[in-house]
This record gives sequence, structure tokens and C-alpha cells, in this order.
Amino acid sequence: MIKIVAFVGSPRKNGNVDTIIQKILDGATSNNAIIKKFHLNDMNIKGCQGCLYCRKVHDCAIKDDMQIIYDEIKDADYIIIGSPVYICQVSAQTKLLLDRLYPLTEIDKAKHIPRFGKKKLIMVYTQAAPFSFLFKKYFKYTAKHLKGMGLEQYKTLIATKAFEKNSTKSNKKVLDNAYKLGVKISANKID
Repeated sequence: MIKIVAFVGSPRKNGNVDTIIQKILDGATSNNAIIKKFHLNDMNIKGCQGCLYCRKVHDCAIKDDMQIIYDEIKDADYIIIGSPVYICQVSAQTKLLLDRLYPLTEIDKAKHIPRFGKKKLIMVYTQAAPFSFLFKKYFKYTAKHLKGMGLEQYKTLIATKAFEKNSTKSNKKVLDNAYKLGVKISANKID
């Protein structure tokens, strides 16, 4: 059975990012996938301290809710990370998560080796900007750096014109694509 772990990096529950991620998860339930969803804003996640403890002990020195996240990622097949675009980047909540993912790697002769194997990564972004290509370089850059941690980009969903909290609820195309993606990944149908 497929396990999907989703992280909502928006402070708004039931907002644009949450709506799209939930649609993916709704699609995944059609094939009985194991699903976990976390709202990062509700979690106790501190910033990386740059102590390099994770390089020596293969764990994080900070004992907060990231310990739960590491355990969930370990057994997952798909990881979904969703964030609104704030000032051309992911939200602060999402950035905390990304910064603390370094313990997912082992270092072998200066190369990053995924500690828990390779996981398929789905990124979900919402933005007020009307054109999906505006932040694609940033999105690609973010995905590239997660690859060393075993999170390999599988799909990126971008919702534009997300000016209001409920903008995506009327975006049938994005919601249909999200639902179909959930059905597809839960059936383990890979392109």
C-alpha cells in the first residue's frame, strides 16, 4: 500500500495550499493509500542551529516536532510539500521544514546519500502572480536541493491568481489535476 505524507506550509487552514493538497489526498483515498497530513504552522519546529550534530549522529540535536516528521518520511513513498509564494519564496513555515531536512542524508566521501532511500516529491505552490512561469527557476532550484535528501521531484502543481484565501476553490482545472494526481500516485501508476 502506498504511503503519502503531506506538509501544508501555509498558515491558513482550508486556504489555497491546503485545498489543493486535500484534493490530492482525496484522490489518493480512492485506492486506500495511507495518508498523513501536517499543518506546519501548528507544529513546534525550531530553526536549524548549524551545529552539524546531524553529520555526526545522523539525527537532529533539536528534539521538537521534526522528530515526528523524520519518522513519517522514513516509511513514505510520496512526500507532498505545499507553500504559498511569499516575497518570491516559500513561506517561513515551509522554510523551517526545508532547513531541517538535512538529517535525511548521510555523507559518504563528500556526497549526499539519502538515508531513507528515494521518495517521490510533489510540490504544490500558490501565488498571486498570474503567470506560472514567474517563479519556476526558484521552484526548480528548491527541488534540485531536496534531491540530495532523497526527495526526487515527481510533479509540481502551481495555482496562479491566488489573491484570496479561497481562490483555488473555484479553480476547477487545478483541483481536477490535483485529484487525478492523487488517484494516479495511490494506484502507483508512474509515468
